[in-house]
Amino acid sequence: MAISVALKGSLSYSMRAFLALTILTLFSIPCLAQYNFEIQPFTAYKFGGGANVGANVLGVSRINVDSSISYGATATYNFAEHLGVEFLWDRQPTNATANYVGGGSLPTKVGLKMDQYQGNFLMSLTGHGSKIEPFVLLGAGASNMRGAGSSTTKFSSGLGGGVKYFMTPHLGLRFQARYTPTYAYTSRGGIWCNWWGVCWSVPNNHFINQGEVTGGVIFRF
Repeated sequence: MAISVALKGSLSYSMRAFLALTILTLFSIPCLAQYNFEIQPFTAYKFGGGANVGANVLGVSRINVDSSISYGATATYNFAEHLGVEFLWDRQPTNATANYVGGGSLPTKVGLKMDQYQGNFLMSLTGHGSKIEPFVLLGAGASNMRGAGSSTTKFSSGLGGGVKYFMTPHLGLRFQARYTPTYAYTSRGGIWCNWWGVCWSVPNNHFINQGEVTGGVIFRF
């Protein structure tokens, strides 16, 4: 009888402990995961850039991209208290113009769409879960440019920073500024020689240098 009562008491204590542990675990899972994922649709203004063009039969010296409104979205995963990674999609409907060698520009503008697909590495300066969260980012990926019946995809990168402001733990605003050059082409830059008389050709890389300011709503979960 004593063994039965002791066993019953032991089982009752074990069940209570198991139940308490289960409830604690269920409540702590959302706490551990609550700031891991962020989705942000955004609108932006992208400042147009351009690239000089080498000698050609058309007499064009430079291609310019007009400044315009852009839009897109980011999907972010915060894997550590101050670190995160994200995927960025950014579309800019704009126009391209051309400058001639002797001066003047092409009177007709060509419609152009630029889609950027980049992976970004983010560092939060205050830690995820803060009401105000300044951050810096560094990214790389590709830019697809389509216009006048042709399409090309080039390497692009991004460097910038901004701030997130959360009105609630799961809803906030994000503002940022980003410098985002897109590789255009490589030309021969000249010959460089070292002290020992060894010489080689140095390439000259040309980029479409653009800047962008963005604002959007963050959904965090």
